[in-house]
Amino acid sequence: MTDIQAIVHPFDDARAFAQMSLDLLVGQHLAPSPLSYTVAYAYASAAIPEIVDALRQRIESGQTLDENLLHALFDTHIAADRAAQLRSVGHDLKQLLLLLIRNLDHAGQGTAEFGRALAASLHRLDSAVDADALRGIAGDMLDATRQAQQRNDQLQERLRETVVETEQLRGELEEHRRAALVDPLTGLLNRRAMDAHFDELLVQRRAFALLMVDIDHFKAINDTYGHALGDAVIRNVADAIRNCIRGGDHAVRYGGEEFLVMLPDTPLDGASKVAEAIRARIHGLRLVRRRDHFQLDPFTVSVGVTAWQAGDSADGMLQRADRALYASKNSGRNRVSVIDGPA
Repeated sequence: MTDIQAIVHPFDDARAFAQMSLDLLVGQHLAPSPLSYTVAYAYASAAIPEIVDALRQRIESGQTLDENLLHALFDTHIAADRAAQLRSVGHDLKQLLLLLIRNLDHAGQGTAEFGRALAASLHRLDSAVDADALRGIAGDMLDATRQAQQRNDQLQERLRETVVETEQLRGELEEHRRAALVDPLTGLLNRRAMDAHFDELLVQRRAFALLMVDIDHFKAINDTYGHALGDAVIRNVADAIRNCIRGGDHAVRYGGEEFLVMLPDTPLDGASKVAEAIRARIHGLRLVRRRDHFQLDPFTVSVGVTAWQAGDSADGMLQRADRALYASKNSGRNRVSVIDGPA
């Protein structure tokens, strides 16, 4: 994998690649979000051959690009670079443990030496006959005790340092873990995290409901108001979804303007109520741009709802939720539709 951090070009080249990246995204009616821009820049600069090949084939065949494709390319060829970062952190942790083991071994050897020194002093006491001999034995014992105390102090200090370094490494690992599972624009889970939760729920054969949420006429919002306001709409929809679900539920940015919500231990009627709460909350949003107090026209979402049934697969549930979503779209949008089980 190519580390995106290593893609460095002279200023004039980088500026040209940046313009090419923006032209590509705008020409495809895609928002230049950080994720999309990163993929486009990797293509424009030919930095990642796999991305170049995938996008070139798509473009040359006359197909349009979409957020789902860019998300998939980012996850496969760029986000996967985090594995190298995790290996680096793992190496640091291994070195820390090896150093700690060496310190403990050294401390053990010191303890053994201290024991031998005491045994020798005890043996000498049996044959000591005058004050000078006893004073010499006492001095040796004091020296051995001081050396043991010094080694113990050094070990204690190293243990304190190890605790600090371990906490730092744990923080780095948590940061990498979160970055690998979270959509950068919305802070919701990404598709990789969705797959993990899906697998967990299906393996547990645990009943759950699934919502598919899509912003109505989002392309028109982008075309009318620009991609910056389009991104603001996506973020606010994500916040609305987040505010309507419980802590144990999972909200996912599925791609572009589409979202998934996984509701463990929730029956179909309960999921329908959550879907309606999300729809109503978003319908009531009134977004105002701070710099000029411009108010965006109200916008809506359509929602499809389904629930797990014995024997369901992830693909089957997603297809069913998608059919329910398009039932809402075909019925006029800004509504919730439910499909109970396989058609």
